[in-house]
Amino acid sequence: MSASPFLIFPWQRPFLPALKDHLNEITHGRPGSALLLVPHNRPWRYLVQLYAADGYSGLLPKVMTLSDAVASWRAFDSSAPLHTANTLDRVALLHQCINALAREDSSLAARFARMDMALFLPWGLRLAALLEEMYGQLVEITDISHLENEVAAPAAALLGALGRISKAYEAALLSNSWTTPGLDIFTLARSNPPVPPLFAPRPDRPVLIAGFSLLTGGEDQLLKRLWQDGAEICLHGDPALAANTGNVHWACEEQAAWLRRWNARAMAAMALTEQEKTHQPRYRFFAGYDCHSQLAALRRDLGPAADTRQPGVDPAEAASTAVVLTDSSLLMPVLHHLPDKDVNISMGYPLDRSPLNRLLDGMLRLQATRSDDGRYYWRQVLQCLRHPYVNMLRTQDKDGNPLLLRDALRLLETHIREGARFVDMDEAMRSCRSQLPEALALLLEEALDVLLHAPSAASTTKHMADVLQNLCAFLRSRGGEMWKHFPLDAEAMYRLTRQAVPVLRENLLSQTDFPLITLQGMVREALGQERIPFEAEPLTGLQVLGMLETRLLHFDRVFIMDATDDKLPGNPAQDPLLPDSLRQTLGLPDSRRRERAAAHTLYRLCAGAHEVAFFWQEGISRSALFDGKKNRSRFVEQLLWQEEQRRGALLAPGEAPLETASCAVQAAATETKILTRGAELNAALERLLRKPLSATRLDVYLQCPLRFAWQYLCGLHPPQEINEGDDPAAVGTCIHNTLKALYEPYLHRLVRSGDISAQTVRARFFEQLEAADLRRLLPADSCLMLEEAAPMRLMRFLAGQPDNVLIMALEKELKASLHLAGRDYDFVGTVDRVDRRDGLLYILDYKTGAIKKHDGSLWTDLSYFARAESLCDSLIADATVDPARLEQLEELFDELRTRLPSLQLPCYLSMAGACGMAQLGDAALVELRDSGKEHPLFGGLVDDDLNAALGFCRSALTLTLMHMEHASSFSARPDKHCQWCPYSGLCSI
Repeated sequence: MSASPFLIFPWQRPFLPALKDHLNEITHGRPGSALLLVPHNRPWRYLVQLYAADGYSGLLPKVMTLSDAVASWRAFDSSAPLHTANTLDRVALLHQCINALAREDSSLAARFARMDMALFLPWGLRLAALLEEMYGQLVEITDISHLENEVAAPAAALLGALGRISKAYEAALLSNSWTTPGLDIFTLARSNPPVPPLFAPRPDRPVLIAGFSLLTGGEDQLLKRLWQDGAEICLHGDPALAANTGNVHWACEEQAAWLRRWNARAMAAMALTEQEKTHQPRYRFFAGYDCHSQLAALRRDLGPAADTRQPGVDPAEAASTAVVLTDSSLLMPVLHHLPDKDVNISMGYPLDRSPLNRLLDGMLRLQATRSDDGRYYWRQVLQCLRHPYVNMLRTQDKDGNPLLLRDALRLLETHIREGARFVDMDEAMRSCRSQLPEALALLLEEALDVLLHAPSAASTTKHMADVLQNLCAFLRSRGGEMWKHFPLDAEAMYRLTRQAVPVLRENLLSQTDFPLITLQGMVREALGQERIPFEAEPLTGLQVLGMLETRLLHFDRVFIMDATDDKLPGNPAQDPLLPDSLRQTLGLPDSRRRERAAAHTLYRLCAGAHEVAFFWQEGISRSALFDGKKNRSRFVEQLLWQEEQRRGALLAPGEAPLETASCAVQAAATETKILTRGAELNAALERLLRKPLSATRLDVYLQCPLRFAWQYLCGLHPPQEINEGDDPAAVGTCIHNTLKALYEPYLHRLVRSGDISAQTVRARFFEQLEAADLRRLLPADSCLMLEEAAPMRLMRFLAGQPDNVLIMALEKELKASLHLAGRDYDFVGTVDRVDRRDGLLYILDYKTGAIKKHDGSLWTDLSYFARAESLCDSLIADATVDPARLEQLEELFDELRTRLPSLQLPCYLSMAGACGMAQLGDAALVELRDSGKEHPLFGGLVDDDLNAALGFCRSALTLTLMHMEHASSFSARPDKHCQWCPYSGLCSI
């Protein structure tokens, strides 16, 4: 039978209806007698719909994808059944082959002889993919030498033995009665077997090869065999292909090369009208600044025309609309923004983007961060247990009442947050069990066993398959009816159990023990290969598709999302085994060929549409180190250039058809967050003031009255968090205890310069370090720096002390009642050290953090304190606060908190005086974080000035208490302290 000419179906018209008409014509109304070979399964659903719309009730044509046809052809040609090896099987065989060849190849031996599966797995996956592609392209596989300067050393060793590896690999596959899709094509093309009766064209059984644009070397040879035997080739492309004029659209150059390669003729399958010949879709372009701006424009442009259920709209006559996604990650955001939620989704959604995979990833990370003694890192535990799947599980008590697992998880989380960074989950479970109903405790134990204990015992891929299978069974049994409301999640579990689990359970390595990192790599590889299929109905109206899923289909309105150059056509993936620059030298398709394939898909889709809109984002930096900013696709650039050629002028951004996102940016008025006082807050304040006060509480109020209200009046406790970094409070306690231990032998004695040696300082410090268990609590680097720096800084402090000091008290507790603001207040506090210097008592307070320095001139500012005391006296005499006095109170308090950022030393001096400690002198803060320098409060005041300053300390306390009682609100005082304030989030609400 002579080869027939290629039939060119013009891409201005829908392909599948024309193909159906052609089938009816060549089969004389009996389409069931024909065999149709297509690139993918999607056309079958449309052909069924087309025949149904015509009322046809007979047999439909047999439709097969080329991959299915190759598998059937190979099975027909093979004398014994063949099993298709999965990815892990292929990697295992390659590992064996390379180890065997390494005995004779020094380059392989140097790189791979001692390489275990953990290190070989990435190379094995790349090598298996490369061999599979070379088989499919019918490339002769030989050793490729002298690539040491082109690729990394392990890659050069593999490529240098590539031919020998492939021969050993083929022999290993054959000995196991295994095959691969690429090897099927390679074997059929090499052996040139007869065409099976199923695919042999006959007068009463026509065979059509439809919808292809690019072929691999193996596909080209097999399809040519069918064509030479009488099969028809039906192409959907530029009508110029049939004119043989050479003026073919560049996106169809591969189809033109196909014709030349086979020395075939082409003829038009149908004639176009003049209007169809000059048809051009109406292009629109939208440049956004992020994904959400694109989605907002998409929702606006879709409008009611996308909804075929509008009153009076016949779905059969409604304009077909496609939202085309260049990346599957866009699926969920797009679905949330569509005006019509009942849409047809036709694309594969990666399993590793599903919520189920987030749970699986949490399980794997949990084991990866497990300590040697079996404890789990607390953050990973909480991330795993907080997953929505786990929180939605439930059980029943003996009376049939529902019990939710999330109630038990909250209790468990509270226990975990109160512990250390690494959690003993058995101990945590025992502590929570007594507080839970029996049924809920059993459910929690079951959840922990499935999520933690079972994965921790897995050491082989078979074990991991069992873990994943049991997880899905647990979720289904304890989830009950809820999975009916989450079809995507249910389908993800189905794909996991039916596809990924068998791959892990049934492979050559399933019984081999692997290190944890290798095992997790294999699991992630198996999960990464799975996609959740969407095959929804109806096939009319609004549809959401991937770019590849649009092949052979026709839509009136097309909306292409995220049309950036890294997605359309896309950048080649970095392959350390065979870079893109070397692919063409081996006869493999490079990025240019992939670009032509993407171009044909895009321009064919646009050619038959009435309206095409492109959406993308510009000027957004990529996260990867060497990636540039996002740019619009080169195909969009060409369409824009064509539009500019037609108009004879450049397109201005923001003007039709090149629209840009715009947003009105207004300066937000900064408002100070306040909490207006009411009866409840006043009552809470009154209760607080009746309790003993401390300098710490007054300092909190001085720093920020709003934080004071949140913390002490509202009783809001910040979330309990495990400290994973430095612990300034614990370090400060350790330093305080060290100084106490150093000075205790000298209590009520004179200590002279040099009495405390460096050896004594180090000894006392390390005693306190061990007692505080800081080596376990602090990060290793922080603890190491503390061990080196703390003794040195303590010696600096001792060197800066007076030559002769009489130690009067250490860690002295003070309790005093002070008459302030017209009433008595109880105060408590602990003074780090009291000295007698020059006949006066001198109070010291150690500070291991930053010191807030005050204005020394405050204590001689008689005018300020006169105004403050006069105002306080007037407020005490008359409790009614008029606006003028309230404003004056605010001004005086703001000046005080600016000039005196801490009331700690004034409070200690006032308390010491009330406790009968006579002859008070000065007080100082000691900066231990640096040189150990003392920062005195009064700075050398004596006699009357000193006595006045001591009195002014009580005035400062009085002013603070008066403001606390009479201020109309608790207002925020934004400053640097907001960075570490535990209540800062409340100020942004």
